[in-house]
Amino acid sequence: MKLLVDVGNTRAKWAVLADGRLSGSGAVLHRGVPSADWVNGLDSAAARCERILVSNVAGPVVAHAIGEWALARHGVRPEFVRASREAGGIRNAYEDPESLGPDRWCGMIGAWQRARGPLVCIAAGTAMTLDAVDAGGAHLGGLIVPGCDLMIDSLLRRTSDIAPAAHRAPAAGSDMLGHNTAAALQLGATHALAALAVRTIDWVTGVVGTRPRVFLGGGDAARVEPLLGVEVEVRSGLVLDGLAVMAEGVT
Repeated sequence: MKLLVDVGNTRAKWAVLADGRLSGSGAVLHRGVPSADWVNGLDSAAARCERILVSNVAGPVVAHAIGEWALARHGVRPEFVRASREAGGIRNAYEDPESLGPDRWCGMIGAWQRARGPLVCIAAGTAMTLDAVDAGGAHLGGLIVPGCDLMIDSLLRRTSDIAPAAHRAPAAGSDMLGHNTAAALQLGATHALAALAVRTIDWVTGVVGTRPRVFLGGGDAARVEPLLGVEVEVRSGLVLDGLAVMAEGVT
């Protein structure tokens, strides 16, 4: 068995890979939580796993905690995945391939196994990332912007009047416009993300000559998806899917 772990900025998700199939998936909050309180929640596999593959974007402290736990729990050192020039059918567009986030890399690989054609991979989490792939598996590049909560937090912290107004009443408004400051913040952030996603999808359509398959995941997926106006495949486990491809050596 192999244990696959996707560590994002806020949560860590995991699944067990056995006989080519993923099972036993779960998730645990790690942001702001002492490692001793969350790291033991990474898996529930009864047997030890012979390999542990990890996509980690949460920094060296989290990586160290996972490494210590993996040795104690499974007797192996985890393999921290990095983006490469080419893997799983995807060719990296970055001049420095390893500088591409492992979550984005694994997500594209996971999406490619389903699409085998033009795609846009969107992860709407703490940050929102967008990556595009053409019909031949060439990564066209990507975008990174703050997620909804980061956008709102920056306005609350870096302006003088918005925070007091936002706390006066619960959000109220229409589907498009807010009727108070709290709603204006929430709707503004969500519509900004959706607009960027739509613009990216339209741009990719023009480049590749056909509408790409759109994959959407992350904690804010449910907020963004209704605003896109295009067919979207909501899938939260693309990074784990990509890790599975890398673990199995699939091309």
